[in-house]
Amino acid sequence: MAGTMDGRDRPDGPGTADTLLAAVLAVSADLELPEVLARIVHSGMSLVDARYGALGVVAADGEHLIEFITAGVTPAQRALIGEPPRGHGILGLLIRDPRPRRLRDIATHPDSFGFPPNHPAMHSFLGTPIHIREEVFGNLYMAQKQGAPPTRVGRGDRAGDHGAARGS
Repeated sequence: MAGTMDGRDRPDGPGTADTLLAAVLAVSADLELPEVLARIVHSGMSLVDARYGALGVVAADGEHLIEFITAGVTPAQRALIGEPPRGHGILGLLIRDPRPRRLRDIATHPDSFGFPPNHPAMHSFLGTPIHIREEVFGNLYMAQKQGAPPTRVGRGDRAGDHGAARGS
C-alpha cells in the first residue's frame, strides 16, 4: 500500500500501560460521554506521541460520522477549519473497512481527500476502530507522530489494543 509505514517499533516507554489503563478505566468511571471520549483521544495521543488526535463517532447507518472530538488544535483553530468531517477520504476508508491504518503521509494514499482551508498540516497518521459490544462505535485518529518513527500496528500493539478496547 502506498505510503504505509513498516512499523518495527512499539510504544513501550514508561507509563504506556498506565496511559492505556487510565483510558480504559475512564470508560467505566462515572463520567459524561463527551469527557470519556476526550480522555480516549488524549490517551491515544499520549500513547503514540501524536501532536493531533480526534475521535469520530460513526452514525447508526455505519456510513458517516455524526460527531468529531478533536485535540491538539485550539477552539479558534477548529472554528477556522469549519464543519467537522463527515467521513470522506481516509476517514471514510476506516468507516467502510474498520481496521487499524498507519500511513507515513496521508496525502500519498489513494483514498486521500485532502484537507479544508485553515487545517493544520498533517502527514503521518494512525487510525483505529473503537468497538463497543462487538459494534464499531467510532474511530480514533492520531496524526503527526513526534520524534520517533511511527508505532507498530498489529498483534500486541498497544495503540491497536487501545482502539480495540471493548466496552461491556
